[in-house]
Amino acid sequence: MMGTTSDHQLAIDIGNTSVKAGVFLDGFLTGPVTRFTDQEWEVADRMVTNLGVKNIIYSTVANVPPAKWMDKWNQAGRFTLALKPELPLPFTSLYETPATLGQDRIAAVAGSLSLPTSSAPAAAPAEHLPARLIVDAGTCITLDLIDGDAVYYGGNISPGVRMRLRSMHDFTARLPLVEPGSLSGEVGRSTEKALLHGGQFGAAYEIEGLFLRLRETFPDLELILTGGDAALLAGLLSIPNVIYPNLVLHGLNQILSYYVQHQS
Repeated sequence: MMGTTSDHQLAIDIGNTSVKAGVFLDGFLTGPVTRFTDQEWEVADRMVTNLGVKNIIYSTVANVPPAKWMDKWNQAGRFTLALKPELPLPFTSLYETPATLGQDRIAAVAGSLSLPTSSAPAAAPAEHLPARLIVDAGTCITLDLIDGDAVYYGGNISPGVRMRLRSMHDFTARLPLVEPGSLSGEVGRSTEKALLHGGQFGAAYEIEGLFLRLRETFPDLELILTGGDAALLAGLLSIPNVIYPNLVLHGLNQILSYYVQHQS
């Protein structure tokens, strides 16, 4: 499998409100993903110590791990790597501004390389992967394209579901603020339902539209969903899709393994 090592590795995804961490061995999560706050880094230290972690990678949109723990891990002989634009990646990128490419997008694209195809056993990714459209549905929705030869073409960024609903309220005088919810029918029969249909189905139609256009060039294209609103959008899509909740952590592990292999 691409991007694996025989050592326990810790992948850490530092967000604005919480931190997610998972321990990997041979490319697979060894247990459930752990969540903690920026004030609870002793949780990560227990994972490192109790599970015999040798290599650590983190990506961040906020703060970095406290120096206290970084120093402890380094002094104990652990290898720690920060995800940065200049790191070697397990794919070829055609992105023209790599310095501004979001770490979560880099990791999600890398994570897609470890996934099985829709026709391959889950335990054994295929030798040649199909092209993938990777949709990370969070505050913003990112849609990124990688082909079967591990060439990353770039992608799109657009407002997430809640941002769409919030903007319609904030930038008008009378439209109410509505929360994502269940839908029925193709159109809304009240103002609140119309907002929900526009915000939620609008995001789904955007994903479908890009997927169908790209499939003209990449006939084997698969749709991969991740992020907090992945399940919400998956239920609205009329095209086959697969949800991978921890794709960013898998991608961080891929990048770490690729780096370790090529530095040895």
